[in-house]
Amino acid sequence: MSNRSIAGELHMSKDTVNKYVAEYEQKKQELLVNNPEADPRELIHAIIEKPKYNSDNREPSKVTQEMMEAIEECLKINEWRRANGMSKQQMKKIDIHEYLVKKKFDISYSTVKRLVKSIEDRHKEAFIRQDYSYGEICEFDWGTVKLDIGGSGYSSYQMAVFTAAKSGYRYAMLFKAQDTPSFQQSHAEFFSHCKGNYKTMVYDNMRVAVKKFVGLHEKEPTKALTELSIYYGFNFRFTNIAKGNEKGHVERSVEYVRRKVFSEPGNDKFNTLAEANQFLLAGCMKLNNKVSSNGTIPIEAFREEQNYLLPNLPKFESCIYSEYRVDKYSTIIVNQNHYSVPDKLVGKIVNAKMFTDKIIVYYDNNIVATHERSFKVHDWSIDIYHYLRTLHKKPGALQGSTALLQADTQIKNIYKKYYTKDAKTFLQILEIIYEKGIHAVAESLKELEKLSPMDMSADKVKVICESRQEKENCKDISYTDHLTEKSKSTLFKYDQLAALQSGKLKKEAV
Repeated sequence: MSNRSIAGELHMSKDTVNKYVAEYEQKKQELLVNNPEADPRELIHAIIEKPKYNSDNREPSKVTQEMMEAIEECLKINEWRRANGMSKQQMKKIDIHEYLVKKKFDISYSTVKRLVKSIEDRHKEAFIRQDYSYGEICEFDWGTVKLDIGGSGYSSYQMAVFTAAKSGYRYAMLFKAQDTPSFQQSHAEFFSHCKGNYKTMVYDNMRVAVKKFVGLHEKEPTKALTELSIYYGFNFRFTNIAKGNEKGHVERSVEYVRRKVFSEPGNDKFNTLAEANQFLLAGCMKLNNKVSSNGTIPIEAFREEQNYLLPNLPKFESCIYSEYRVDKYSTIIVNQNHYSVPDKLVGKIVNAKMFTDKIIVYYDNNIVATHERSFKVHDWSIDIYHYLRTLHKKPGALQGSTALLQADTQIKNIYKKYYTKDAKTFLQILEIIYEKGIHAVAESLKELEKLSPMDMSADKVKVICESRQEKENCKDISYTDHLTEKSKSTLFKYDQLAALQSGKLKKEAV
């Protein structure tokens, strides 16, 4: 058939048919001539393959430099938002297209997709594999775990995870909050567990480690990290923004430990946080005893690595030490929560140490209050003993006070049963409880109720308490030790000899 006939039958342009037929004839002629510079395999493939339109170097006809700059600006904004915790506010390709149309650019959505892909491909990077030495680098990161502790329902707990770069050894701890005391305590516990510490610690841009950014790449460490570094003598470095691969060991460990330890049925409910931490540590040890992908066992490599760690130091005291002024409610406010102190300190400046689980308050270097740390917001932790002086002056304030509501259940029961109409006497009873203990006072009140139910005065309660204490101290002590029994046996034999000499015993009996 002629090229014209072929074009007519295929409904194609005659020029297109001429082009492909000429190309076919050229390749076939080269193959017949057997050109030594030509690869026969390439020629054969070119002859038999389906003709393709070459669009590799074709540029979109409507794309301008101004349009490209607008697209790159959108992509830079996306990068900044990812680095600043705003990843959910990024522009998708469809959003970029709509933005360009608003800017009066004549461009299709498919073209925008191709342009975005080409720009992103330009910025793809290569990764350089690292080789590590024993005791040199350890990586740290946080992860969130949802657990039911104490039957209070599922809540989020923060898991601090350490992973040694060389040995792959993993260690993790659970905390109620991702704050400075938890950050410092996790390091203190890990280094104590290791009996030494690593020369370099690696962190991402977490707020407990990075105080602020200085320029594009420099970061200023927090006081907490600086204190740990000075005390333990390790160096530290931070990864670049959104570069989890720069601490890839621990980045993977967070997900791996969380899934392997807590995913099975029943592995997410515990009575206390301490119990959950014991379970987590046991789970980490099981993982450390498994053969890793490179054929090593982390626990065995870690034992070798311990020989290269920095010297072991006493455990670092992890807390935040601050000054507070006692307000009119005789409380100090720590992290938006109120903690009571003795009412004689109203208006004074006190010092407080905030640990991961408790608050200790000092005045003149003496401990004046200790509270369990609250992780609620605007919570009040009140100790009724801190208000005895004020309540003696204002006994009517006792009935609806937060101090009474938060008091021990036994104290509230004593108040409801005996002293709802005699607040003054109840305050005196509180002083006796503070001195003698709640159990001793409760037993004394039961005894007094039998003897004098109409007069439950504080003096009588105190007398009965002291009487019961004296009886307990004067109980006969029964000696049954070996030396005592031996002495009794010896004295018995002396008695027998004395009786024999006096003729009171017959010789046969002896």
